[in-house]
Amino acid sequence: MLKELQDFGLSEKEARIYFASLEIGRATADQLAKHAKIVRPTAYVQIKTLMEKGLMSTYEEGKKTYFAPESPELLKRLLLKQKDKINSKERDLTMLLPELLRQFEGAGERPVVRFFPGKEGIATAREMSLEAKEKKTYAIFSPAHTENIFSSEYLDKFSDRRRSLSIHSRGIYVNKAYFNRAGLDEITERRALNPEIFPLTVEIMIFDNKTVISSLEGSLFSLLIESKEISSSMKVIFNFLWERAEEPVN
Repeated sequence: MLKELQDFGLSEKEARIYFASLEIGRATADQLAKHAKIVRPTAYVQIKTLMEKGLMSTYEEGKKTYFAPESPELLKRLLLKQKDKINSKERDLTMLLPELLRQFEGAGERPVVRFFPGKEGIATAREMSLEAKEKKTYAIFSPAHTENIFSSEYLDKFSDRRRSLSIHSRGIYVNKAYFNRAGLDEITERRALNPEIFPLTVEIMIFDNKTVISSLEGSLFSLLIESKEISSSMKVIFNFLWERAEEPVN
């Protein structure tokens, strides 16, 4: 019953001393400490707190001091005290909550990070770019790695869906060998970087306040970071690379 006594508001050692006193009745501090299996100095401290809670009393007989348990009915009083304390804290929280909520709402954007495992996870994260509210996407990718995972049919259908939604795509190839004007139009721009200078093996997509980084080698997964600050910085990096990338040749 030690666990139950602790649930009523007693500490572990208080519960041991009180339960020992219930078992053996009146006893000296030494006897209670021995029965409860705790050291004597600690037993004195616990006896004192139990007396303050009204669960033990003391008296002297001859030259010895004895301690005796009071009725367990008094545990109800401890529960009532806990209940009063909880009610008081609830009232305090009710008064404090409006101000806490104002602080919370004024703290600004909170980044959201989501993990998408496997090939299907990468596809799911890519699909989110088709919901871009700003109707603009920025991507840095290695076509060789992308085509190792997805079929040409899937990639073509993805591009067709993007065009049908009038989403402008600006992308940087990390491999000039794949570079040609095929598929370029008013809402599809491409430039290229030398893979020897920029050996990227992941795909990075930026749209709205989201950044998706997809691992295309080894363990396949996508990591989506929803943060205005991060997406803004990633767009700065993208534009820096865009200005240094090669344009397609007619």
